[in-house]
Amino acid sequence: MEKETLLKFIALAHKNTYAAPKEVQQKHKCENPILPGHKDYEFSEGDFIYHDSYAGSTWAPGKEVVFFKNKPIWSMAYQGKTISIFEESFFQEKIFPFLKKALMNFDKDTPFRGPKEFKDDNFKYIFDLEGNYEYFKGQEKVFYNNEVVFIQDVMGGLIK
Repeated sequence: MEKETLLKFIALAHKNTYAAPKEVQQKHKCENPILPGHKDYEFSEGDFIYHDSYAGSTWAPGKEVVFFKNKPIWSMAYQGKTISIFEESFFQEKIFPFLKKALMNFDKDTPFRGPKEFKDDNFKYIFDLEGNYEYFKGQEKVFYNNEVVFIQDVMGGLIK
């Protein structure tokens, strides 16, 4: 599998699932999640299938897997949580929409999360990454008025 082919597919999958505008996202939301209590998204193109499954809201573990010809070839696990005193409605209406905007502004070499840094109004997103798509770990943070309000750890890479 060529690096560019895989990364282009991951980018396309991300543009069509969780971080996508609602009308696009809804087309790829699974009616019947694989695990009870989870939210699942699936996107396919050609021989590729992308599947994302997560549970929770303000504490949300999940996993993404890319399949090629029905064989898993890449995966990423994530675990995040909110860390402030704001009401849950503030996260749903302000913080998560900002996070989705940051995730849609990814770098072409790391389409599985947002860019190293992204700012909009009083929000700031930072993604610290060790490694590359083959094997990586990292952490993303969302700041509101310079206060950390959300963190998420990620790890993943190729499946061989």
